[in-house]
Amino acid sequence: MISNKILIIILICFFTSCSSIPSLSKIEGSYSNEHEKVEMYKQANFLVASMASASRKLHDIAWPIMKANVNVCINARINAFGLMVADPNDLQSSLKPSFLSASPHVLKNDNSSSNLPMIVSVANGSPANNANIMEGDFILSIDNILVNYRNYKTLLIKAAKQGKLKIVVKRLNKDLSYSLNSELICGYPVQPMVSPIPNAYADGSKIYITIATLDFIKDDQEAAFLISHELAHNIVHYNGKGLHEIEAKPISINDTPSLQSIGDLFIFQSGAKETEADLLGIEYAIKAGISQDKVANYFRRLSLYMPQLMDESIFRMHPGNAKRVTEIERKLKILNNKYSK
Repeated sequence: MISNKILIIILICFFTSCSSIPSLSKIEGSYSNEHEKVEMYKQANFLVASMASASRKLHDIAWPIMKANVNVCINARINAFGLMVADPNDLQSSLKPSFLSASPHVLKNDNSSSNLPMIVSVANGSPANNANIMEGDFILSIDNILVNYRNYKTLLIKAAKQGKLKIVVKRLNKDLSYSLNSELICGYPVQPMVSPIPNAYADGSKIYITIATLDFIKDDQEAAFLISHELAHNIVHYNGKGLHEIEAKPISINDTPSLQSIGDLFIFQSGAKETEADLLGIEYAIKAGISQDKVANYFRRLSLYMPQLMDESIFRMHPGNAKRVTEIERKLKILNNKYSK
């Protein structure tokens, strides 16, 4: 976990300082209320669309990492097709009317597929991608069984266990059929998490990258590092069993890290574990073909925003950013020598 506890305090102070500003609706009455309802709907659409877009970005980066490191996640290997799927019930009731916003190419005012599960993300280089399944496709049937919101997850898990999937999707006005074989990957779904704090989390089964983090990072190198860092926690520190890819929630705003077993209570963070996750994360990302030569800049920018993170502190379980960068660059030299031979 990459912590920013002090930033939380700053944000609390900020939001408290704004709390005395009178509500616009109280000033302008019913006119404001009507327009607020329209604006609420627009913002709901933006929220769902943004979560879906973030999931697609993370999915594309995570897929090669989970595939390249399958030899080290022995207890969490799964058969996967490269799909992230959602249905309206993944959203709270106020956001369900915005479900179609998760599609990158849905037709306006077309609600004919609004109750079908939607393929929100197709990972680049995955079996689904190679078969030309597209993001925004709606699932009609799986292995010749018509789907609904109650059965599609069970059907996809069954197909994954068998390693083969026959799927019929609706794309605009066409029904298209595909058959594909699975690939073996590490079963730790990566998904975005609503939070104003730049951070990443692992809970032994999933990996969460906050929306604020996606705004903070500069490139895919840094995203790959964070994913790989949390992957190291799941494998080495949690010994997590993993999940099927259908258990990811690409548009949920309520899903957060959780205890998977009572044993998780005894897994404590420490500077040594964070350093180990940093160094293993670098190696995991490089194994996936993602360079890490610029990733130290992530910690340098954190120190720009919070200079107190540069040095060690007895009040923090995480190493200082200066130490983290030093260790990362030392590891990079070792890996560069290893792979250059």
